[in-house]
Amino acid sequence: MTYEVIVEGYVLQVEVTSCDDVPPSGIANGSRELTFDLVSGTMYDADGIPMDVFQMELSVLAESDEFVPMIEKALWYEIDARKRRYGSLAA
Repeated sequence: MTYEVIVEGYVLQVEVTSCDDVPPSGIANGSRELTFDLVSGTMYDADGIPMDVFQMELSVLAESDEFVPMIEKALWYEIDARKRRYGSLAA
């Protein structure tokens, strides 16, 4: 499923390739894991003019120790919001 997330000034189209969301049950802790691919992105200059993010820059963002946690956090926010709106089948 594809989501749009905003991270550090980038508007990213992100395809979630796998998503495991196991809620806590009894004494077992839950787990949340996902993998994703950055499909495309847009950033805006100081004048608000949109610019496409080049594929090479998307690759760097997708592997960055700084950006990956922010992207994952934004994705979980969107996944949880979609579940609240449409039910558990929406993820």
